Amino acid sequence: MAAHAHSTTLDPADPVIRSGARELADRLVGDTPVEAAMRALLDDVAHGARVVVLRAEDEVSPAKAAQILGVTRQFVDRLCEDGVLPFRRLPGSRHRRIRVQDVVDVATEREERRTGADAIRAALGA
Repeated sequence: MAAHAHSTTLDPADPVIRSGARELADRLVGDTPVEAAMRALLDDVAHGARVVVLRAEDEVSPAKAAQILGVTRQFVDRLCEDGVLPFRRLPGSRHRRIRVQDVVDVATEREERRTGADAIRAALGA
């Protein structure tokens, strides 16, 4: 199956976009995992969240990876240099590309650590 790159920007501040997302989410009544995922995505847009959908095998620049992680590009560079975040260099260039799945994995690990640290602090009464 051929992968098609598709990029659309929907402004969640636009009331027409938000109401359209709400109407479409309300029409998804099934309980399949795909419908649940699409309903959650549309609910987020309907409530004003900006949503980005990328394929796991897509590659992003360190700047885009930083934006996804909510950190600086320099921090992403350090994660790459320390081997935490795998990357490849573009041929004949110093520029890096990072798989989206690797960025998601790092984000998940960071969130799990943060959640664990919060739980420890709560248990200690801090």
